[in-house]
Order: sequence, then structure tokens, then C-alpha cells
Amino acid sequence: MTGRDKDDGRPAQEQHRAGTDGRYGHEQERGVDDGRPEKERNPARDNPRFTGPPWSSSAGEAWIRVPFGMEQKHSRRRRHPILFGILALLLLGTAFIGGRLLSAHSLFGGPVVAVAEVTGLIVDSEKTVAFLDSLREDDAVRGVLVRINSPGGAVGPSQEIFAAVKRLAQSKPVVASLGATAASGGYYIALGAREIVSGPSTLTGSIGVKMQLPNIEGLMRTLGVSEKTLRTGNLKDAGNIARPMTPEEEAYLDGLLADLHEEFVRTVATERRLSPEAARNIADGRAVTGRRALELGLVDAVGDAADALTRLQTRCGLENGTYKLVRGPENDEGWIERLFGAALDRAVNARVNAAQPLFSYR
Repeated sequence: MTGRDKDDGRPAQEQHRAGTDGRYGHEQERGVDDGRPEKERNPARDNPRFTGPPWSSSAGEAWIRVPFGMEQKHSRRRRHPILFGILALLLLGTAFIGGRLLSAHSLFGGPVVAVAEVTGLIVDSEKTVAFLDSLREDDAVRGVLVRINSPGGAVGPSQEIFAAVKRLAQSKPVVASLGATAASGGYYIALGAREIVSGPSTLTGSIGVKMQLPNIEGLMRTLGVSEKTLRTGNLKDAGNIARPMTPEEEAYLDGLLADLHEEFVRTVATERRLSPEAARNIADGRAVTGRRALELGLVDAVGDAADALTRLQTRCGLENGTYKLVRGPENDEGWIERLFGAALDRAVNARVNAAQPLFSYR
């Protein structure tokens, strides 16, 4: 019998604990007696160099020996749950944002048909043009349906979106679907598609250009407000709403309107394969229904959005319908912007109109 196994008269449970401590060299690491009963002392809790939950045996309690430092690695997740939660959210957010940046092919792994929406008053083209160009560059996108529900808008943005649609149509099938209204600038955009499908009662056409200039001279006089403008030429201040328009200024602005209108007529004649005379005869600003537009050669078919999508499927060779449908451009405005957006747009448009003549396809 060794000194470790020698019966010293103590209970077996205490001899077992002492033998275990001695076997692993724990006697010195447990420290001195702190006055607590033996049952309340726990080496795994009282000494940072010990870890592991106690386990029961017929001989009493014992503890598992873990090398110093490893217990920190094993318990780090339990000791810092908030930190690990934040890291997990960051990883998920990164994965989500990365997924949003992937092409439609990467997201769906198959053919894609996209719907590009043009809605409301056209005052800006940046988001729509960027979305259309991204569809043109994505090989997974087999075709695009341009869904238009707009009364028109500013000349410049309407022309830019038309150009983007035309670029897209040169590389893949594009069909324009006209909603409740696709007039003036809205119809101008549709001209870039390979095919135009209009609802039977859609208000479309309205081929023309207009400019609105208020005259607040009387109001300013009533309020006791005067205005003086310094200019380098007689026409530099044309359209000033604080005074009446001169005959020279009116003739000048009429010339601009005529030039913009002629460009609209040429585009209609070219894209719809009409003679200049036929296009000019219907370009007097009148709006027409979808059925009348079909008779005049302004659209290719009468039907709803589902009919237009079916025609696009045929052009893309996807008659069996095995494709994914995506929509854009995304609306990343906050709820406040969405709530007050219309009022803000009107205020901005009023300020722009007051600052300079605004030509619009409306």
C-alpha cells in the first residue's frame, strides 16, 4: 500500500477527494482552507485554473482537469452572448447586401424576365435608366416588359428613359405595356420598345409640348414687392414671371416649343414607321384611346399587362413559362418621403417653373 492509499482514519469520501487532488497535483492549486465547509468549496469555481462541471460518482464528487486558458475559449460564447449576437447580425446583413448586388442569374439560377415600371410624373430619369442598363448587361435577363402608367413629364428625363429603352431593345426583346395613362412623355418612352401593347381604354398619344408661365406681377404689386433683374441680353430673362412677356420673348419661346415638337414628331414617325405627314397630323396634342391608337398605328396591339407579358414570352422563347419575374427599379424612399413625396414634387416643380421655363411632354 502506497502512502496515497494508506488508511488515515478519515471517511472514504474525504480520502478519495484527497487522493484525486494529489494524483493530479491539485493540493497546492486549491489554496489554503478559507473556513468554509468542505462541501461548499469547489476547486472548479474557486480557482480560475480549474473548470468543468462536477460529476457524481459512488465515491463522491470530482472535477475534470482542463489546461489553463482553454476554459476561456470554451466559455466565450456563453460569457459574451450580446457580442456573438451582433457578429451574427453583421454576417447576415453582409450576406443579404451581397445577395442584393448579385445579378438575377446568380439569385435564381435560370432565365429571368424583368418588369421595368415607369409610374407617375416624369421628373427624373436616373434610377430608371440605371435599372434598364443593368438589365441590358445581365445575361440572365431574357426580356423586359416596360410597364408605363404616366401622363408624361419633363422633356429631358423622358428622352433619357426612351434612349435607355431603345438601347435595351437592341440587345434583347422589349415590350411596352401601357396602363391607365401613357400620354405624351409616357408614350414617348414606349416608342423605344420593339412592340407596344395598349389597354383598350388607355389614354395615350397626346403628342406635343407645352410650357406654363404664371404672371405674378399684380400679386407682387399688391404685396409691395418689387424685382429687378440684370441681364446680358434681351432674351436671357425670357419667361420671368414677375413681368409681362415681350413679343420678342414670346416668339423666341414659341421657336423652342416648335423645335421640341418637331423632334417628337420625327421620333414617332421613325419608331412607328409612319410618314412625317401622317405623324404630324396626329401630333396636335390630342389624347386618344388604345383602340383609336391601334387604328392610327401608334400601338401594335390592344391588351392588358398579361397579354403583353405573353407576347414577350413568345419573343423570348419562353412559352412554357419557366422563368423568374423581377421588378424594378426599387423604391428606396423612406415612409416620410413616400407620404409627402407628391407634395414635395409639386413644390419643387413650382419653384423650377418660377425660375425658368419648363418644357414638358404633357
